[in-house]
Amino acid sequence: MLKKSALILFLVVIVLAGCSSGEKEVSVNKESIEEVEEIVINFASTDVNFLPSEKNELETYLTAYDNGPGVTLDKSSKRLSIDLGNDIRRLINFKKKPTLEVRIPYQFKGKIILDGSSGNVSGQDLVQNKIDIRSSSGDIKIHFKELNDDVELSTTSGNASVTFDEKQPNLNLEIVTNSGRQSINLSLSEKTQTKKGLKGSSGNGENKMKIETKSGNVNLN
Repeated sequence: MLKKSALILFLVVIVLAGCSSGEKEVSVNKESIEEVEEIVINFASTDVNFLPSEKNELETYLTAYDNGPGVTLDKSSKRLSIDLGNDIRRLINFKKKPTLEVRIPYQFKGKIILDGSSGNVSGQDLVQNKIDIRSSSGDIKIHFKELNDDVELSTTSGNASVTFDEKQPNLNLEIVTNSGRQSINLSLSEKTQTKKGLKGSSGNGENKMKIETKSGNVNLN
């Protein structure tokens, strides 16, 4: 009986997914960052890109191909939370999954946290924020124009990639991995490396960067 009910539910979901318009729609949300010290992006299985902005307000751009739920912004206790509503149709519509872009004002100097499951995370032109990214099977790919604060990246089976515009970013690096490969194209001092980890520093070493994976690969350039 349970198997039959599950099959019926699955068929209903497929029908509903097929009934969506399939047309690209971009929904925009804005919120002030006044008194905000921490931004939390709960991206679940949605691919998300975050980057600095010249605007005074934080902006989110959700690109979707259905009439499913949008983005919710909640500001309280000096924290701004960005949440995506769940829709089972999006889990099976692989060709047209939604994507989220978050544009964060340059004047925000607090902490940015991204927490999700299978969505990929990318960050562009990063300069001054403390960053904490947690994912399970999604890839993490971030780019720093200049490194000025601590960074922590954690993914189970996804890959983690970090690129720097600076030749010698000021970092104290720690990599912890189980079976993933490590490719580090930086000149590190006090370097120690094993099959399951690496430690070393670059520049003045004042910013801590920890990257942890299980089976994902780690690349630094």
